[in-house]
Order: sequence, then C-alpha cells, then structure tokens
Amino acid sequence: MKIGVFIPELIRHLFRTPATVDYPFKKLEVPKSFRGSPYLQPELCIVCRACERDCPAEAIEINTVKEEEKIFSLVIYNDRCIHCAQCVDSCPTKAMQMDEKFEISNFNRHNLKMDWEFVRAAVKPKAENKS
Repeated sequence: MKIGVFIPELIRHLFRTPATVDYPFKKLEVPKSFRGSPYLQPELCIVCRACERDCPAEAIEINTVKEEEKIFSLVIYNDRCIHCAQCVDSCPTKAMQMDEKFEISNFNRHNLKMDWEFVRAAVKPKAENKS
C-alpha cells in the first residue's frame, strides 16, 4: 500500500473542526424532550398514588408516616426506573416532574434512591360560577 494515497485525505482533515465533543470538560446540551430522572414537588402532592399505580417498573413507593398529621413519604428507586415519564403523565396536580440530569451513575445502587417526607397538599375547591 502506498503512503501517497493518504496524504490528500490527511491534509483535508487537518483543517476541519472535530466531530466529537471534549465531553467531561464541555457539557452537552440536553434536548428539550429529554426524560431524566423523576422528582417530586411535595407542596403539590395530594397523595392520590396515581404515580405509584401507573409506574410500569414499580420504582415509586408511597408510605404513610403519620396518618393523623397527614405525613407521607415517597421513594423513587432510580435503579429500577426506566425513565418513561408515565408518573408525570398520570399525576393530576403535576407534582411529579422530570429533571435534566443524565450523570446519575453510582457504585452503590442504594445511593440512587431519592426520598421525600412531606405533608399532603390540600385540594383547593373549585370556584363556583356566579351567574
């Protein structure tokens, strides 16, 4: 094989910008439709358990901490989560949201667990139309 065949190709690539990104040093923009990890906005949660019921991976768990004080805990297991956003779609109060994090790897799967302890949000009655 002759080396002279590669010289025009080599010269062409010397003046091009790289096709790759220097990843750890330059962060990538995530697309607008990116589904990261689910998280809870506890001030909006009415504990209807729709997210727990509709999660296909059974990655969401809601427990009662103190019934009389209306304190609940919600646990999201990111090691089980398939990031389908079904919990976000089924939440009637939009308390479940998806973040834009994609670097959540860890050496211990128990560190991927996210949990919240919160007071159930009160459902606001709808205003009656006065005619």
